[in-house]
Amino acid sequence: MGFQFFRLNVYARRGAHKRRSKKRNPSLTDIRDEMVRAPHACSHVAEPRVPQIVFGCDPQEAFALASTRADKAVNKRGHKVRCDTPVVAVGVASWPDTVADIEADPQKAAEYEHWRTLTIGFLADTWGDALQCVVEHLDEPHPHIHWVIVPDLPKDGQLQIQSVHPGYEATAASKARGETKREQKQVYKAAMKALQDDYYENVASHCGLTRLGPRRQRLNREEWTEQQRQAKSLAKARASLMADLDKAKAQAKQVIDDRIAKTRAEAQARVDNVTMQMHQRIEALKLKARQRISEQQNVTIKLENELALKEEALRSALALLEEHGIGQPSPS
Repeated sequence: MGFQFFRLNVYARRGAHKRRSKKRNPSLTDIRDEMVRAPHACSHVAEPRVPQIVFGCDPQEAFALASTRADKAVNKRGHKVRCDTPVVAVGVASWPDTVADIEADPQKAAEYEHWRTLTIGFLADTWGDALQCVVEHLDEPHPHIHWVIVPDLPKDGQLQIQSVHPGYEATAASKARGETKREQKQVYKAAMKALQDDYYENVASHCGLTRLGPRRQRLNREEWTEQQRQAKSLAKARASLMADLDKAKAQAKQVIDDRIAKTRAEAQARVDNVTMQMHQRIEALKLKARQRISEQQNVTIKLENELALKEEALRSALALLEEHGIGQPSPS
């Protein structure tokens, strides 16, 4: 194993002049062409391969977005921003094993893919929607990924590169406090160190990588080998801990799911019981109502029969009276 390699730089539409030189720094177009493996920009690669997009859009689209926003951006005075003003951030992270090793060894390939997955997750968590794309290069000795971060263009049109670069953000805050150039440089370094520490904590330490290389730490070979062994052992311990944690989470989730299912079943049983009782009560009320209706119908029938008998008796009495001449109207 080795140590982490994680870099973040900013680029403008036109590279600024290098100090005391007529040469310019790379522009966003130069970086774009190298990233997409344009023929004129990858002479350092023996056999260029088409880069794989592992997150987001095509890098051509990401850099086009950066250029479009830069063209629309203005400074505090409302003027167009200079062409050498940084408008996009581009990063690179590399894995210590060679491409040949990971293509030949499934275990090394799995370790690389684990690192790549963690790195992409870290980038997405750190930069959110500003992260436009991540591409993978497997045509150089060591596999590595590049990513493109494009700052948002606010309504006032003042594009702020510090919104996507912690070093520039710390410098801007230091300048606003009225601190000296030296102090601004110190806070810049501290912010970038914090970014490296954050990457180590969330990615590199989980993959058996050390925070610094042997040269930076001035270690001899024996000390460096021991530190690598410890880093790899720590990564295995972390992986085992995470596996145990995932297992515990799964068990806890199963217990919770079982309790939820039991609670729901009990609640449903209570609902079913109440529903059944209500149904029984409704049926009993319906039966009682039908009985009352039946009784009323019987009473009605009885009264109708009695009335019919009385009407028949009255008709008979009238007929008898008429037969005896009683009840006939007298002649006037």
